[in-house]
Amino acid sequence: MDIKAYKKQLKETVIIPMMEFAGEVEDCGFSKKDIKKCEALILQYLSALEKLQNPQNEEIMAQVETLVLALNQLNEDTDYCMIETMEREAICEIIQTSAVECGLTDPADDITEEWREW
Repeated sequence: MDIKAYKKQLKETVIIPMMEFAGEVEDCGFSKKDIKKCEALILQYLSALEKLQNPQNEEIMAQVETLVLALNQLNEDTDYCMIETMEREAICEIIQTSAVECGLTDPADDITEEWREW
């Protein structure tokens, strides 16, 4: 798994746009600290996938569930302002492609849908 590529994708498609929005809109509902937490959660997920030895679908999906539930809580803590359509699509893309690259077989169209509230 090319974790460096996912980190770059995360930075370019999620973190930088969120930082720019937070800098432009005074009462956007989330802070730079919230953005850093979002980034840390996704990086933890990627790291956990990378550490799996001979990963099985159940192990991969357990990591997906953990991340999605944590992002649900973060989004709730920001009054559902943090993860909008663009961010949702970018985050889902990272989750989906990294899980498949890690070894997830027969993935659904959206592996986050079961738990995702954003």
